This record gives sequence, C-alpha cells and structure tokens, in this order.
Amino acid sequence: MEVGDRVLIRGDLRRQVMTVARVDIPHSTQKVFLSRSGGDFTVGLKVWKSDYAWSEKNQMWVSKR
Repeated sequence: MEVGDRVLIRGDLRRQVMTVARVDIPHSTQKVFLSRSGGDFTVGLKVWKSDYAWSEKNQMWVSKR
C-alpha cells in the first residue's frame, strides 16, 4: 500500500472507500492510516496491510475476508 491508494472498507451495514493517508511506521508497510479525504491529520482508522489484497478489477485494496 502506498499513500493515495484507495481501500474498500466493509462495515456491518455499509461499504466505504477510504484513501491511504500515511504509513504509520517508517519503512514498514504493515500498518497504514486511512481517511476519507486522504489528509494526514484527519479522523480515520488504522488497518493492517496483511488483511487486504489488491483487486485489479476495481483498482483498489479489498478485504481478504
């Protein structure tokens, strides 16, 4: 995952596309911060990269589950 990539988040009742705002640990791609706007210091959530896979069809990261 890189800054600016889109990620599909599946909640209980809805789906939401968020943008990778930053990688939390320098030189590591394990945990990333997502936000709706893509801003570094906005409200968002942290996810593990290992829980997501790249979808060529949708051109975004989607949950493996």
